Amino acid sequence: MVQIEVVYALPERQWSVDLELEDGTSAEEAADVARNSEPLLWVDDLSVVAYAVWGVEVSGEHELKDGDRLELLRPLPISPVELRRQKAASQKN
Repeated sequence: MVQIEVVYALPERQWSVDLELEDGTSAEEAADVARNSEPLLWVDDLSVVAYAVWGVEVSGEHELKDGDRLELLRPLPISPVELRRQKAASQKN
């Protein structure tokens, strides 16, 4: 068995759930279990586009290890490139 933490965050709120899963559980499988666990069960807009373990992006097939922190990554509302363009344009004015 492995003990992991699954986290999901929005700009205004964060959620975390501790899970005990079978050895060999993938990031995608752990995310499915977490979605059906308190408190993530009550998140209205739980859209996940990627996974990360301790801030490093991993595939859905990535095998989790004991003590891992699985981060469920949501889509960005604006691309980082576009955000930099907008910021540069506003600083010129």
